[in-house]
Amino acid sequence: MRAYQKVLWVVGLVALGAFSLAGFLADAGVIPRTIVYLALARMWLELTIRLTAGVVFLFLLALSIYLPIATWLGGAGGFITLSNPLGSLNISTQAISKFIQRAGEKMEEVEGAKIRIKPAKEGVESYVTLSAHGEVEGGIPRLVNDFQDMVKKYLVEQVGIPNVEKVEVRVTKIF
Repeated sequence: MRAYQKVLWVVGLVALGAFSLAGFLADAGVIPRTIVYLALARMWLELTIRLTAGVVFLFLLALSIYLPIATWLGGAGGFITLSNPLGSLNISTQAISKFIQRAGEKMEEVEGAKIRIKPAKEGVESYVTLSAHGEVEGGIPRLVNDFQDMVKKYLVEQVGIPNVEKVEVRVTKIF
């Protein structure tokens, strides 16, 4: 998540918390409703406060629409940025995933590998879901270990990612 998105999340959560707390306190009787009503009515009479409130509420409405959509779409894509002598290099996580998926499906013991690459603080994390043959030499643990090594090797040597933090594998079907 980018820095501006984190700031927007914090602003949205603080605004939601403040409005929720004020509503709760008014409902519980800690703050009399008449004081809240009179304060709002008094502020509403001034045009600048009225415009400011309108802008704030429109901003919060836009925020409540944008953040869930951006978070949802952010999980489906993104880029890994690598340094290059002539400038930065951005590689799509989806392109990396499909590249490694093709390599992984060349292993005879593996079928239906699905790979998701996710940027991490100092490198990448890889999440793999696959189906495996049960009758393999060394068993499923050896197969998973070989697959993890292959994924890490491809990420480091072929793609050029210097640090692979995690290669998590889930075997969803054994046949």
